[in-house]
Amino acid sequence: MPIVDVNGTTLYYEISGSGLPIVFIHDYSTSHHLFEPQAEYFSKRAKVIVYDLRGNGLSGKMNVEIGRIVDTQVEDLKALLDKLDVEKIVIVACSTGAILAQKFAYLFPERVITMILVDSYFQGDYSASGSKLKEALQFCAWISHYLPAEMFIKPLRITYHRWLLAYHILRKELMHKRTTEWIKQRMALKYSDGYGFALRLQIPVLIVSGNHNERVLEQVKKTAAKYPKAHLAIIENAMYPSHLCQPQLFNRLLLDYLKDQQCFQQELPG
Repeated sequence: MPIVDVNGTTLYYEISGSGLPIVFIHDYSTSHHLFEPQAEYFSKRAKVIVYDLRGNGLSGKMNVEIGRIVDTQVEDLKALLDKLDVEKIVIVACSTGAILAQKFAYLFPERVITMILVDSYFQGDYSASGSKLKEALQFCAWISHYLPAEMFIKPLRITYHRWLLAYHILRKELMHKRTTEWIKQRMALKYSDGYGFALRLQIPVLIVSGNHNERVLEQVKKTAAKYPKAHLAIIENAMYPSHLCQPQLFNRLLLDYLKDQQCFQQELPG
């Protein structure tokens, strides 16, 4: 089992294929399995790297202070790439995973060719405290995740009855979620500077969203408009995670984007 010691913890990772390095980063409630269809598809065309963030999946515990979680996960990614002798990468990040992806790109711009953000948008309440009532309700919602996972399977099945692949992967993630670590990561978002640093990124960014949830789509559109070099792509008949609801459409979209950016023509050391 590919486990590497980095930065005071262990990270589970998988590498497949060769060529252009593409790193897929899951959100704060799942693991590397979130990108299974993409790992299979792109391993025939590039070097695919998937891994579990610390506190998730098969990686080590979240053994840092809450206020240091995002920065530490950024450091973890750099250490992992150094261990693997991978110098420059394409980053594909989903939802909350985009926060550490963007901070990595901001701190180490020389190591990022381009970035693809899936179902991710600015959420101001992460960086500013809301009302006491709102915070109390949020805390209660978090605590509910300690209830048996089986209680959430039926609602999940109803929500994703159109997208069975997404349902099966999310169900598997639900059954193995590390709730305490998940709550810590959600709390860490309050200490992060949100996406402010991302607005200064000078690399190309592709922002992808499904069209099924109008509220989320509107937020994604507003987010895309703030980036210096961003392109927005909307996938029909999809919701979060849009790359699992419509994997074939997403894979083709991502491949075409990487070709347009001439990523496969770049000489990449490592």
